[in-house]
Amino acid sequence: MDVRTLADRELTELPLIDMTEWLVRKGEHDPTFRLVANEFGVVMTLLDHGYYSEASERIVPLLGMKVPAAFHRLGLALEVKANGKKAAKRRFRSFSSAVVNHADLSDWRSAFKWDMKWFGLPAVVALALAALVFWPEASTPPAAPVTETPEVVTVTEEEALAKRLEELEQEVARLEQENEALQAEDPATEETAPAEAAQAEVPLAEVESLVSDKRYEEADALLVGKAKAGQEQAVGFYRLLVDNKLEKADISDYAAYIEAYPESGYKADVLWMKGIAEKKQGDAAYRTTLAEVAAMEGTYWAPIAESVLKQD
Repeated sequence: MDVRTLADRELTELPLIDMTEWLVRKGEHDPTFRLVANEFGVVMTLLDHGYYSEASERIVPLLGMKVPAAFHRLGLALEVKANGKKAAKRRFRSFSSAVVNHADLSDWRSAFKWDMKWFGLPAVVALALAALVFWPEASTPPAAPVTETPEVVTVTEEEALAKRLEELEQEVARLEQENEALQAEDPATEETAPAEAAQAEVPLAEVESLVSDKRYEEADALLVGKAKAGQEQAVGFYRLLVDNKLEKADISDYAAYIEAYPESGYKADVLWMKGIAEKKQGDAAYRTTLAEVAAMEGTYWAPIAESVLKQD
C-alpha cells in the first residue's frame, strides 16, 4: 500500500477518542501521563484543523513512552502528512524493536519495506533527545503537586469542534436577533427590497450546517451572495474559514477582515488562522499574531496559541 494512502486511512480509522480516554485514565494515577493527556488534546485540535506539521511535532514526546501501538501509527501518519515518506521512515526507524515488530505496525513495515539491519541504538537516542527538546515538562518529578492547573484543557477531536461550533451558533443567533430588531424599527426596508436581492442573500444557517459537516465546497457555493443585514461579520468569517479549508485564503484576507471588523466576535478565530498561515509561510510575524491571540483570555484559541509559542 502507498504510504500516503496508508496515512490517510490511519487518520480516518484510528480510535482517537478511545486513545484520548486511555491517556486520561493513565493520568489519574501518573502525573507524567496527565501532562501527556493535555498535550495530546492539543494534537487532536491541531489535527482537526489540518495543521499536520504542528501536530506531528507535538506528538514526538509521547512516542518515546510506553503507549499502545495506535499512538505510533498516528505519529507515522502525521509525519507523512507533514513532511513526507522519508521523514516518516526516519521516525519509524527511531522506534524501539518492540514497536517496530508489533503486529499492529505490519502495514507500515510493508510500506517502508523495513529491513532490521538499519535498526540500532543511535536512533533510539535520537528520539529521546527529540522528546527532551519538544517536551521539557516530561522531567517533572512524580512528587509535583497534582493540583497544578494544566496550561491547556484536554479535549477530544469531536469535543473541540462541537464546542467551537456551539459558540459560533450562539454568535449567529445573536446577530439574527439584532437583525430582526433592525427590521422591526424600519419595516419598510424589506418591503422595498427587490425579490432578486432576497434570493441572493447568503443562507447563513445552511452554510453553518455544511461547515459543521466539513462540506466546504458546498458551503463555498452558497457564499457567493451578499450577507443579510446584520450578518456581515458572520458571513465574512465563514468565507474566510471555508477559503482556509480550501486553501484559497491569503494572509491579506485575514488582515482585511480584522481591519473591517476590529470588534468582531470571530476575531480570535481569524487571528489564529492568520498566525498559522504566517507560520507556514515562514513569516516571523506569526509570533506577534499568535501572541495577540494568547492574550485574548477567555477565547477558545488563547491557550492553544500560547502552547504553540512555548513550543518554539
